[in-house]
Amino acid sequence: MRRIITTIDIGTTAISTIVAERQKDGGIRILGVAQGPTFGMRRGSVVDIDEVTVSLKKTIQEASKASGMNIKKAVVGVGGTHINTYNTKGVVAISRADGEIAEEDVRRVIQAAENSIPKNPNREIIHIIPREYKIDNESGIKDPVGMTGIRLEVDAMIVDGSKSALRSIIKCVEGAGVEIDDFIFSSLASAEAVLSRRQKELGVMLLDIGGGTSNYSVWEEGRLVQAGVFPVGGTHITHDIAVGLQVHIDTAEKIKLEYGHAIPELFSKKDVIKLADFGLNGDDVYLKRHIAEIVEARFKDIFELASKELKRIDRFGLLPAGVVLIGGASHIPGIEEIAKKELRLPIEVGKKVNLPQPTDKNLQELLFTYPVALGLVAWQVNQLSGDNRYFYNPTFESVSSKIKNWFKVFIP
Repeated sequence: MRRIITTIDIGTTAISTIVAERQKDGGIRILGVAQGPTFGMRRGSVVDIDEVTVSLKKTIQEASKASGMNIKKAVVGVGGTHINTYNTKGVVAISRADGEIAEEDVRRVIQAAENSIPKNPNREIIHIIPREYKIDNESGIKDPVGMTGIRLEVDAMIVDGSKSALRSIIKCVEGAGVEIDDFIFSSLASAEAVLSRRQKELGVMLLDIGGGTSNYSVWEEGRLVQAGVFPVGGTHITHDIAVGLQVHIDTAEKIKLEYGHAIPELFSKKDVIKLADFGLNGDDVYLKRHIAEIVEARFKDIFELASKELKRIDRFGLLPAGVVLIGGASHIPGIEEIAKKELRLPIEVGKKVNLPQPTDKNLQELLFTYPVALGLVAWQVNQLSGDNRYFYNPTFESVSSKIKNWFKVFIP
């Protein structure tokens, strides 16, 4: 029986869909991909259900046609400023008389970690992520199954989201004729596709500069240290250019893509672009240096937020594997230099796929435009193989199912 995986990344500016097949050896073969513009989203949240649904239908139909598959279910990436993360702990007594820890003990301690937090009727837990376990007085344990002891503890991270925001996504996806298998936090999905095990062990930050927001995750010693969302992204650069040069937003986007640069010092007053270069009427001339100053200022805002977060968790300047940048804006020239200056860490733009058994040669080419959707594929493959211990669903039930049941109870 073929194992087909469909993933959907609903971004602020674009929707990406991938249909893949898991091979018998654990490898991944891409069957079809599609990407189209998103309408009706703002900062990762739905603001117009009808517009998002139409955008989804078009992209899903294109992916279905490209893959030759009828798309009925999908794993959906979720992000946006409504996402929160916080820490929790759980403690249980080991159940077996001989003290050996079983999978059931792990499930119980994670359940205890979930139960230890106050319940908010307006929020829904998306992930409970074990960061480390402790057996009696021994800490730093990644996988306690098979070890022995009396007491098992877990230090975990909770990722939750607004119930109304998640419900809106469910309505959009189901309105496009697809059932949601589960939600995955986009920041963690990207890490599955881009970061290597060595980078996660050494210490690394992944920063995905999206359209309306920038997702991040910080890893060290193979475990997740922190993750979250910054309310600034690539579209803010476009808006700044539109305001600064007094041009239409579509022209500003073209200027960003063709002439965007983050180092103003590289340009002189003789380096200019003309409005006529974009097939528009007018004799207006713009300094490339001025454009670079606009881009630089917005990048500094993003990296200042990243810097503050690293300082808050005591990792500023202390991640040997540095910062890996992905997302459309990460390919603007000069970004590595300014990021290195602001963050004081090694910087690289993510260009290498780190998926399990990547047998498909096309994966590398897809990374530029489909990092989250590829990460969702990797997450699903790991789930199917039982290798993914970073993600536990709350109460081990589909998040989308819980939300739908919640709305059935509370909404007539």
